Amino acid sequence: MPQLTIKTVACGREYSQEELSKIYIQRAYYTLHEMQKLGAVLLDERSKELSESGIDALAPEKVRDVLLSNKLRIGKKELNRLYDRQYRQADEMWRGILAASDGDYSRKVARAHLIVTGLNGRKLCRILGSALRMKKFLLSMNPDHIDASMTTVTEIMGMYGMPTEMKGTLKAEAPEPVDEAHSLRLIGASFLTRDPTLKNAVAMHQVRRFKGGLDILAGAYFPSAAPQELVDGHSIHMAIEFSNAFGCAL
Repeated sequence: MPQLTIKTVACGREYSQEELSKIYIQRAYYTLHEMQKLGAVLLDERSKELSESGIDALAPEKVRDVLLSNKLRIGKKELNRLYDRQYRQADEMWRGILAASDGDYSRKVARAHLIVTGLNGRKLCRILGSALRMKKFLLSMNPDHIDASMTTVTEIMGMYGMPTEMKGTLKAEAPEPVDEAHSLRLIGASFLTRDPTLKNAVAMHQVRRFKGGLDILAGAYFPSAAPQELVDGHSIHMAIEFSNAFGCAL
């Protein structure tokens, strides 16, 4: 059986899966600390309450599961209550960015290029089986996901600032010419949940199939005044979440 491999390029260089995993773990520790500061009661893998030092003492190989289990246990409603002030701060950030932008979403682009090899029917079934557990699957893809569903997502965009509440639509035009060789294509846009007239990003993900694998061009297109740090950070964000989408088959 061929081994599944994921080659990932973001911000102009290749990232190994080990590097992306380290970033994931760092962000998971950060998110646990942030949740605790906001008043969340966090439990470890033995259902004992975590202190600040207890979070730091979590083994790196456990922090991912501890974060996911706490998000699922606390639930969307309570997480939204805890993060409400930060959501409002994020909305203000986007209002400022959009007010300073010119309506062009094609100049500030986060990109990640992934080549996945070693896929077969069994591994695809494993991926699809994970995806069917939608909420758990979407939350586990990236530690910066606070909540996610088919039509909504709350996340820290580009590992920058506060988490943003967004509603998505697949009714969007391509923000730049498509790559004809990548014929499978998903194009959508996100809008602020509390002000759905404000579009903070466009997404265009393009896929080329080949025998035993996929070639994926992931793209997120931001307003022209978006900070470059946010754009670059989102390239890595996408590299992490797409890698994790396939990681369940490793």
